[in-house]
This record gives sequence, C-alpha cells and structure tokens, in this order.
Amino acid sequence: MNILLNINNFSEPFAYEILKDIIKPYMRVLIVPFSYHEDYIHNAEEFDEHYSKGKEEFEDIAKEFMNYGIKRRNIQILHYYRDTRKTTHRKFHFADILFFIGGYPDRLMYRIDHLKLRPLIKKFKGIIMGTSAGAMVQLDCYHQTPEEEGQEYDYGEGLGLLSGFDIEVHYEPSFLQLTSMITDLKYRGRPIYALPNKGGMIVDGEKIVLLGDAFRIGPEDIDDIQATIDWVVREGKVSKFERIF
Repeated sequence: MNILLNINNFSEPFAYEILKDIIKPYMRVLIVPFSYHEDYIHNAEEFDEHYSKGKEEFEDIAKEFMNYGIKRRNIQILHYYRDTRKTTHRKFHFADILFFIGGYPDRLMYRIDHLKLRPLIKKFKGIIMGTSAGAMVQLDCYHQTPEEEGQEYDYGEGLGLLSGFDIEVHYEPSFLQLTSMITDLKYRGRPIYALPNKGGMIVDGEKIVLLGDAFRIGPEDIDDIQATIDWVVREGKVSKFERIF
C-alpha cells in the first residue's frame, strides 16, 4: 500500500477518518529524511541538528503518527551518515511504515541509490508513505512544476513503485500549475491526481482512494483546462504564480 501526501498534516480530519483504519497504534515507523539540499546539511552533525529526536523536523512528523496512537519510541530515523548496512537492514525489517519526507526529489533519489536502498524498498511489505517529494518518487516517472522564476519544467525517474498516473503536489489553481499539467497530459497522456495541501491519495493495488480535496484530471479535460489558460492569457488577469480563482 502506498500513501501520497503533501505536508505533515495527515492526522487532520480530511485524512484521519480513512487512515485511522490503516495506521495502527502497534506499528513501527521508519522515516527516510534524504530529500534535503546539500547546501544545508553536509555531515552527520548537521543531519542530527535537523532530524534527530527532539528536533523540529523529526517532531513535526512524529506528532502526526502519535495522533494515531503510535508510540514515540517506535518512530525511528534512517541516518544517512551513521547507519551501516546491517543497521539499515534491521530497521527495514522491523518497520511497518516507510515514510519519505518532502524536499528535493532528485536528492532523495540520489541518496537512495548511493546507499543501494532500491532493493530493500522494492521488497518492503509494509505501508510506504511520503509527503511532496516523498510522494513523487514513488512513481515510475514524475514531473516537476517550477516553483519560482528561473526554474524549468522537468521530469525525473522515481522508484517505480506506482505507474499509470502522475501527481501534482501542493496543487493550487495557478496559471503555472495548470500549464504544467497540460504539458504532462499532452506529453504522456495519462491521468494526473491533483493533491492540494489538504488532500492525498491511497493506492492499494488497483484501488485508489482520494483524501480530502484531491481530484483526478485526464486527457479528456485538456480542452477545458486550455480554455481557462487562454482566458487568463487573453485577459492578463494574474501572474504565473498567482491563483486563477
């Protein structure tokens, strides 16, 4: 089972009512915080400053799982610098939930491959969850919508745990995100699940359950979306990064 989310708010009502039947108090969680930018973390000590227990990044994630009754002692971090092959295998073996944090998907993929974790992830029998970048990399291929001036639209290779669709994380009805989704729909012709911050999705085999405000768009919606974009351009209503409505 795979759970795709945006931010650490998955114990809020939009998700809790469904996830409470999936995330159980007895479960053990392994957090994989590998999507950080190298400009901010260079070594084990700096990694600890961000992700060890008691630090803000760890606690922000842990509180969500603790709201499902999971004990704090059953929430662990996979340490990029300190964990050995042996301790990594042990942590995977005892985990029920694997959680990829948000950030930079390309950095996350690089570190997964650097530590040769793909086989362990592919064989993992529990629940795989992720926020933002941690959701994107679960796909076979993901697109990246530019978030600021100067960035370019791009594709990246994921883990291949899921296929047949794409996702738009942190969805808002902005000109930039709509044009990004149009590009993806035209290029690859497969549906996209738009995930606003109070939205997500569960994929269990062939079954997909949408959480909160999430919704599906497909190639059949291209004309309607393009008409909206054309109207915005014609009217000069908003900048690229502003909401359309």
